[in-house]
Amino acid sequence: MALRSISEVPLPDPATIEQVRISCADIPEGSTRLSRSFYEHLFSMAPEVREMFSADIKPQQQRMADALLSVVQHLDTPDELAGYLRNLGLQHHRELGVLPEHYPYVGRALVRAVSEVSPTWSSSMSSAWVLVYQWITAHMLDGAELAMSSSAPHRAR
Repeated sequence: MALRSISEVPLPDPATIEQVRISCADIPEGSTRLSRSFYEHLFSMAPEVREMFSADIKPQQQRMADALLSVVQHLDTPDELAGYLRNLGLQHHRELGVLPEHYPYVGRALVRAVSEVSPTWSSSMSSAWVLVYQWITAHMLDGAELAMSSSAPHRAR
């Protein structure tokens, strides 16, 4: 999954958003089944990111599950959601050390995890998730870039 800027990634159309919502419809609120699968795939693809998290990954799994389902539910309020995603990207960079090069792994792990837990999974759902993930990522990267630019050392003139 190529990283793209906010200006390059429009909000997916309502039909695409609906497909993503359908893929999550059978995931009960509070369930970490999706996030457990996600982290298994992420750590398998990019083992170096495991050290970003505490030994007890369960609280992080719950935060990720809650955040992801909330994002999916609020895709129809993109302006509010965009601010939340920018803040999340900034927080992930500052607190966990997430870098832009980690996002493609996250996207692939997410699509694989959803494909495992969604009984209605299809290739068109895979495409829908990629489009939604690109939109989410563009906003999170915008926040991360803000964190990187504000933490960069200032040069004396």
